[in-house]
Amino acid sequence: MIGDVPRREQMSPAAAQAGVISALFIREMLTRVGRSRLGILWLMAEPIILSSMISLLHWATRSELPNGLPVFLFYALSYVPFMMFRSIVNRGSSGIQANISLLHHRRITLLDVMVARNLMEMMVCATVIALYMVIATLFLGEPPHAPALFVFGLALSALLANGLAMVLGSAQVVWEWIEHLVHPFTYLMLPISAAFFMLDMMPQETRELLLWNPLVHVHEMNRWAQFGDRVTPYYDISYVLLWIVLLNLLGMAGLRVARSRLSMSD
Repeated sequence: MIGDVPRREQMSPAAAQAGVISALFIREMLTRVGRSRLGILWLMAEPIILSSMISLLHWATRSELPNGLPVFLFYALSYVPFMMFRSIVNRGSSGIQANISLLHHRRITLLDVMVARNLMEMMVCATVIALYMVIATLFLGEPPHAPALFVFGLALSALLANGLAMVLGSAQVVWEWIEHLVHPFTYLMLPISAAFFMLDMMPQETRELLLWNPLVHVHEMNRWAQFGDRVTPYYDISYVLLWIVLLNLLGMAGLRVARSRLSMSD
C-alpha cells in the first residue's frame, strides 16, 4: 500500500508576498552587481567615493561648523542619506517599465517590484552610514548620540522616497514625458533639503519655508541623532509621517491604475 504523499504546507498571504519580495530582491542585486564580489564592492564604493569627495572638498576649503562639529563627518553623514533618497526615487520610478515582463506572473505585483528595488538602495546606503559611524567612533572619538534614532530617520527617508517613487513611476505609465523630469527634480531637491546646512544657520523666514519640505525634518533629526546637543534641531516627526502616509497611499493607488493600463496594452 502506497503511503500518503506529503503535501506542501500552505503559506499565509503575507509569507508568500515576503518570499516574492525576497526573490525579487536577489534578482535585483544580481542585475546590478552580477555574481562577482567586485560588483558588490563597487555597489558600496560608489556612495563612499561620492560622499568622501564632497566631504573632502568642504574640509579642504576650511569650512567651519559651530561647536567643533567635524567637517568631514558632518557632510558625509548628510550626503549619504540624501543620496539614498535620490537613488530610490530615480531607480524606483523606473522600476515599472524595467520589470514589465515579470508582471505575467500572477503573484508578482507592482508593489513587490518597487519594494524590492527600493529596499536594496536603502540597505546599501545604511551599510555605508554604519561604516562611517564605526570609523568615527574608533578613530575620531565621535560615537553617534542616538544611533537608533538615526536608523529611524533613514527608514523615514526611505519611506518618503518609496512613496514618491511609486507616484512618479505610476505617472510615467500614463505620461511618458515625466521620466525626463525625475532626475532634474531630485537634483533640485538637494539645495532645499538641508543636506549641507543646518536650519539653525538660516534666517527665521527661510527656516519656516524650508520646513515645508519633509526631507528637511529628517536631516535635522539625523544630525541630532549623531551630534546630540551640539546642534539645535528643528523637526516634527508627525509631519514627516503624514507625508509618508499620503505619498504611499497615493503611490499604491497609482500602481493599481498603472497595472490596469499595462494589462490593457498587453
